Amino acid sequence: MYDLIIVGAGPAGYEAALKAASLDKKVLLIEKDEIGGTCLNYGCVPTKFLLTQTKIFSEIINSTNSFLSYDNLMFDYSKILTAKNKTVDRLKKGVEFLLKKNNVDIVSGEATLKNNNSIKVNNELFRARNILLALGSKSVDLNIDGYQHCIDSKQFLKTDLTDIKNVIIIGGGVIGVEIATIITNLKIKVTIIEAKERLILNSDKVASLKLKKLLSRIGCNICLNTAVEKIEKNKVYVNDNVFEGDLIISCVGRCANTDNFDPLNLLELENGYIKVDSSFKTNVDNIYAVGDCVRGWQLAHYAKTCALNVVKTLYSSESLYNLKNIPQCIYTSEEIANVGSFESDSDIVIQKDFIANSKAVIENQNKGFLKLVFTREGLFKGATLMCPRACDMINIFVTALNNNLSIDDMAIDVYPHPSFSEAIGDLLSQGLCL
Repeated sequence: MYDLIIVGAGPAGYEAALKAASLDKKVLLIEKDEIGGTCLNYGCVPTKFLLTQTKIFSEIINSTNSFLSYDNLMFDYSKILTAKNKTVDRLKKGVEFLLKKNNVDIVSGEATLKNNNSIKVNNELFRARNILLALGSKSVDLNIDGYQHCIDSKQFLKTDLTDIKNVIIIGGGVIGVEIATIITNLKIKVTIIEAKERLILNSDKVASLKLKKLLSRIGCNICLNTAVEKIEKNKVYVNDNVFEGDLIISCVGRCANTDNFDPLNLLELENGYIKVDSSFKTNVDNIYAVGDCVRGWQLAHYAKTCALNVVKTLYSSESLYNLKNIPQCIYTSEEIANVGSFESDSDIVIQKDFIANSKAVIENQNKGFLKLVFTREGLFKGATLMCPRACDMINIFVTALNNNLSIDDMAIDVYPHPSFSEAIGDLLSQGLCL
């Protein structure tokens, strides 16, 4: 019998396995697809690789520097895909090495739940004192005539864009705008069709508006408040318009990957998501669930942290991670990151553009902004950054929230010059003068 069986080898699953193994527990990790899960193989890692590589092409094409000279600059997307696959494989092998080194048993196959201590895989029954479910998520299918003509984000990562001239993206959420940025970086025409009133609806309004302007500036056509009526091969019908594209990509969200796992209906579900309590325990004794299969943040770093907290609770007396303030990151032509509360009418809000930030001007990346939210008493409530390195800098504000800092506490720190983070110090000094 194992101490812990983990179903799902994404960031939550493999990190939990490594942690439990480090505590001398006997661990079995089950995965039906690839070690690393969606994040490493079909999500966070490959998309950021493509963003990085295509940005190089975009920066050269859009450069106004007189010392750059080229004729008919072109890209070979098949080589980008090959390099992307090599990067993913390298990181995956690194995870597999760590699992093997820490004596984590791995079984490949479709898992089904038999009871509170047993999982069946490949007609073999495995038993454990505790079970952790990290089943992940999958792309939502559109219930629209002709949806079969779309590809999803996973399929997009395998698609060669070399001869593509026009792309239609259905959905203007995080996945949609990231893919749109990759494609527009290559000077391919993109149309985003979004049913809601703005892009990245759950993010800051100012960031949403600025993102729309930035994407439009690099050649992206954006249609908001627009519902898709039907799809044909290379055609999308909306209202009285028809959009044509060589490629149609559906990016309308993700849902819990719980199908077929629990044929006996032992687990309590809500709209397909596994219900858990504050310690991530399900209604079944000894079974826990974390990540995208549970309603809440669909973020790899959140899933991983929740899984580590479960392992700590079960097997050690270590302090748990603080799950109260989770940073959110969006990777587009400008990184967008936020944590804490968005502004309300009763708050003090200070905001600064990067237009005069030395580092931003040097790198021609000065289109973004920084916004900080405080209570009337000066207690820090939240931050939104839209700039290069935003996703690296956001944890400054996670720490501020977790420690209940005030603007006076935060304003005494010194930031290096020239740097993007320097704008934080400038903004806090400005806020003290209010």
